[in-house]
Amino acid sequence: MAKDKQKKRNLSENTAAMRKMPKRAAACTNMKEKSFSISEKSCLIETEEDQIVEEEILAVRMTAGQDDGKKKEKGVRCEGFGRIESWDISGYEDGSPVIWLSTDVADYECHKPATSYKKYYDHFFEKARACIEVYKKLAKSSGGDPDISLDELLAGMVRSMSDSKCFTGTASIKDFVISQGEFIYKQLIGLDMTSKTNDRMFADIPALVALRDETQVADGIPIYLSAIKEWMIEFGSSMVFISIRTDLAWYRLGKPSKQYAPWYDTVLKTARLAISIITLLKEQSRVSRLSFGDVIKKVSEFNQKHSSYISSDPLTVERYVVVHGQIILQLFAEFPDDMIRKSAFVTGLANKMEERHHTKWLVKKKKVVPRSEPNLNPRAAVGPIVSKRKAMQATTTRLINRIWGEYYSNHLPEDSKEGTATELKDEDEVEEQEENEDEDNEDETILLEGTPKPHSASKQTKTFSAETEIRWEGEPEGKTSSGYHVYKQAIIHGEVVSVGSSVLVEVEEADELPDIYYVEYMFESKNGRKMFHGRMMQRGFQTVLGNAANEREVFLTNECRDLGLQDVKQTVVVSIQKKPWGHQHRKDNIAADRVDRARAEERKKKRLPTEYYCKSLYWPERGAFFSLPFNTMGLGSGVCPSCKIQDTQKEKDIFKVLSSKSGFLLKGTEYSLNDYIYASPFEFEEKIEQGTHKSGRNVGLKAYVVCQVLEIIVKKEIKQADSRSTQIKIRRFFRPEDVSDEKAYSSDIREVYYSEETHIICVQSVEGKCEVRKKNDISEPSAPGFFQNVFFCEYLYEPASGSLKKLPAHIKVKYSSGQTSDAAARKRKGKCKEGDGVPESDKEGKTLTEKRLATLDIFAGCGGLSQGLHQSGVSSTKWAIEYEEPAGDAFKANHPEALVFINNCNVILRAVMEKCGDTDDCISTSEAAELAAKLDEKEISSLPMPGQVDFINGGPPCQGFSGMNRFNQSSWSKVQCEMILAFLSFADYFRPRYFLLENVRNFVSFNKGQTLRLTLASLLEMGYQVRFGILEAGTFGVSQSRKRAFIWAASPEDVLPEWPEPVHVFSAPELKIKLSENVQYAAVRSTANGAPLRSITVRDTIGDLPPVGNGASKGVMEYQNDPVSWFQKKIRGDIALLTDHISKEMNELNLIRCQRIPKRPGADWRDLPDEKVNLSTGQIVDLIPWCLPNTAKRHNQWKGLFGRLDWQGNFPTSITDPQPMGKVGMCFHPDQDRILTVRECARSQGFPDSYQFCGNIIHKHRQIGNAVPPPLALALGRKLKEAVDSKSFT
Repeated sequence: MAKDKQKKRNLSENTAAMRKMPKRAAACTNMKEKSFSISEKSCLIETEEDQIVEEEILAVRMTAGQDDGKKKEKGVRCEGFGRIESWDISGYEDGSPVIWLSTDVADYECHKPATSYKKYYDHFFEKARACIEVYKKLAKSSGGDPDISLDELLAGMVRSMSDSKCFTGTASIKDFVISQGEFIYKQLIGLDMTSKTNDRMFADIPALVALRDETQVADGIPIYLSAIKEWMIEFGSSMVFISIRTDLAWYRLGKPSKQYAPWYDTVLKTARLAISIITLLKEQSRVSRLSFGDVIKKVSEFNQKHSSYISSDPLTVERYVVVHGQIILQLFAEFPDDMIRKSAFVTGLANKMEERHHTKWLVKKKKVVPRSEPNLNPRAAVGPIVSKRKAMQATTTRLINRIWGEYYSNHLPEDSKEGTATELKDEDEVEEQEENEDEDNEDETILLEGTPKPHSASKQTKTFSAETEIRWEGEPEGKTSSGYHVYKQAIIHGEVVSVGSSVLVEVEEADELPDIYYVEYMFESKNGRKMFHGRMMQRGFQTVLGNAANEREVFLTNECRDLGLQDVKQTVVVSIQKKPWGHQHRKDNIAADRVDRARAEERKKKRLPTEYYCKSLYWPERGAFFSLPFNTMGLGSGVCPSCKIQDTQKEKDIFKVLSSKSGFLLKGTEYSLNDYIYASPFEFEEKIEQGTHKSGRNVGLKAYVVCQVLEIIVKKEIKQADSRSTQIKIRRFFRPEDVSDEKAYSSDIREVYYSEETHIICVQSVEGKCEVRKKNDISEPSAPGFFQNVFFCEYLYEPASGSLKKLPAHIKVKYSSGQTSDAAARKRKGKCKEGDGVPESDKEGKTLTEKRLATLDIFAGCGGLSQGLHQSGVSSTKWAIEYEEPAGDAFKANHPEALVFINNCNVILRAVMEKCGDTDDCISTSEAAELAAKLDEKEISSLPMPGQVDFINGGPPCQGFSGMNRFNQSSWSKVQCEMILAFLSFADYFRPRYFLLENVRNFVSFNKGQTLRLTLASLLEMGYQVRFGILEAGTFGVSQSRKRAFIWAASPEDVLPEWPEPVHVFSAPELKIKLSENVQYAAVRSTANGAPLRSITVRDTIGDLPPVGNGASKGVMEYQNDPVSWFQKKIRGDIALLTDHISKEMNELNLIRCQRIPKRPGADWRDLPDEKVNLSTGQIVDLIPWCLPNTAKRHNQWKGLFGRLDWQGNFPTSITDPQPMGKVGMCFHPDQDRILTVRECARSQGFPDSYQFCGNIIHKHRQIGNAVPPPLALALGRKLKEAVDSKSFT
């Protein structure tokens, strides 16, 4: 039933008679607790016979003339129903609830809701009915008793509402009434102004007040929350809500604590102001007519009683609006009307904010004051484990303290003055990147802010001397390869330039410093020009080190060129440093450095020219700093080492067909007839668009095709064969995944099938060499991650028929020549049990442990990194430091040979330095010193000493760096608490041969890249060679997307390890780090165009595990099934019983949600039906979490929350606390209604089933989520072993 508002505004008597207006209640909250619009199906004005009209005003006119008391013969369905501005409840005196809705056009009495809105209407109708029933129980005019107790009121409500179909019983009705107590209270006290004389004021009725107070306990509880990650505002015409998100859940704020009240009140006030401005703009016939200044003037004219009143002074109003502009603009951005969003006011406000530098809005962190009230949050006992680690200042050596301390004392005060302009992504944005890393593009470049400009050796130079001013000193000492005479010295206007010295060459760009060149040799060209061949030296700030570099250090590069001696501006002192290496020389080197720094400072004060030093070669294309090649530098022989490197690379690029077409040379590798090769998969089928399915499926990614070279085809008309025109005839070998997914699941990943299918392909499609052998001739890997590009073949596949059969006797496969050492050993033994065929290097490692690197694992966790490194045969972890006791216990259980210190690493470092008598070099807190002194003699005697440790590895926590930009004061004191300082101090003090740092991918961009720069600078200052890069664990044999940053360091006497090549295809971008404007570095290539092996899937990983239910807690059980996939066989080993197949228990609501998520790939919260469910408590709740639809636009649709895994896909990044609303919400089993178990998560990381985890289920998930996947660690370990072995061979 509609009432025309236009008539109401004209105060017509007829309209007043027509309108059956309700008794007004208090400020309303609406049915859904949010604003809403009714759709085209939602307004049914009459049910008997519908006429359809487009506009609401027309529908009103067609029904407005009918008397309220008469039954209308015709109804009108309106398809253009307006936005609902308010609602009211009436019917208190009649005893039956009537619900009214109001739009801008009219008021409507609700008769019957549309089907799509029925569930919301029914719920709200029961709330209205509860208000009416409470009114009847308490109002004397309706026969009620205002003096009854709350229990009597509730009992009466149960009796009067027992006929409702919405409730299942007495408890259900009682809980519902209590939950709506505050709502009922607000509605009834709104009637006090119109109450009858014999009725008591509702605000004073004890039972009603008690019902309201009861609601505060039933409907909300005062709790301490974890860190707030995000907040948002929801609003309608008459209500405003503020909601916040933590790592656990979304919360709608009720009553703020005292410390949050100022923030809450300000945000609420600003939100109301924004709503009032939107209302102002909506009332205009043309929104654009109101400029920013017009709006400010109108707001200043608000009455003081107006909810949005700020001030009567326009300047004060403008200041308030601009300061809080970010909130206002956020609300405008959410508003559905495009004209409002793009209004002149919005443009004006944005311009004002930019003028006054208010384009960033910062919320200062407030100190949390402990409260005496208990935490009533029911999840408190089972929430995420909070580390007991105190924010103890890091124990450091003086070297590390100086490098980091000098930077923060010199740079941060300037940064803080810049204000919000220097703001970086804050912590929750960094986390969100981690959450969404499965959704990366094909290429991803991580930019280090403040990267240097490109420095090219090809720039134009300035001439400083005439040829007549230059002469040779001495006779020629040989010739270059081009026949030019070579000289050792030259005199340039009286100054001696020698081979092995450095010179300045000024470039044309006026704003650039002169280039520094290292003179490799000097020569005289045919036309008599006196020349030199120089290698460019880059200043520290021109490298990836940026402003973390020492201003006196320069780095040799492989950029070289011929230059005229007349271009030399002057000589420059560059000392080529080669210091003795080892912990025993550490003190002497530090003392020498101190003297050198003092001398440099003295020269600086006297304004003398800077004297530089060089001790490293910078190679940005390889992401590394190497030791200087002292043996080949500055020989003056006419040969340049950099030119040799470039020539070698050019030789690799040369394609050549060998004589008699018996083979060819491609990219430096020789291929012969009958060799087995990898060919691009897209040579055989169309390349489909790359990308991941929303559940993590690797779409369009194929492993290389294994082929055998049969013939080399060179076109006769081409004189010189090239790679574009040369073709090869190959025999294709098929893989199990080419047959079916089922066959791929049940087959060895190294198996291939012989076929009679041949193809002619371009030689450019060749990706590398591999081998195909008999199964008995290949080694059996002991763990996932071992792969040596060797396959086996036992079957014949016919693609046309799809048949697979044993190789017939007449087919003689020409297997690869040679046998592995394991195969040879097997023949010598005669017999071999399964599992004996481990790599020879591993056998050596087990019998000759002295050949392994004695390793110290810091921040060891449960030992994932140590596990993989040990499997590689290179490392023997003798000591480990871990602060969390459950994780330390797990490390002990899995690495019994290691001595585990469950203690703070700051305390351990202090104790070691005290034991060695080096406390003068140790900077630590008194607390660390006291705790170190309390260690017992046994612990002290077992501490590792410098000289005993060959290898230090670990992953220091770096949470603080993600929000470093918010440290507006005492930044250095904040940094000092970071564990990376202690970690680097261990490396400085022990000086091991090798050092490995692991961290999250965003480590390279933390704090504008400064953390990475300072870490590299620290290691270089110690004398290490350093390499940095990002790797994707999924390409190394786990079914999980996990990108991690690594930094290798090797002593100047050792070989710096290379990065392992990806083995499995995986949908991940080529992870590049931008080092300068035109130099990008990726540690490894992308697998978008193929890799030796297919991806490991979820089914490969956990498909054999027995089904369990929600909250499964049985710690040990039978497997029930044999392993099927290759991965399952390797991960099980010889374990008979399954452990830790236990699952976190979900609450009733989340379990219902899980059960309603379809069991199909990619299903998540978006597949939940939009309906309410009844819980066992009688509570009626939304199946879809209310916060998700409201914030989906800003969060990539909350993709994956409440998500199911895909059997053919991969796991998301393993985290420390899997839950459907957590950082990585895709945590439901593909077929079972539960969260993944501990063992399933462990397998996703590549932990063998024999691996033990300790503590409760939360501890175990934390240990797994924090670990480095062992297969990734194994791949790193194998490259480390190659480096160690290459040194021993030389």
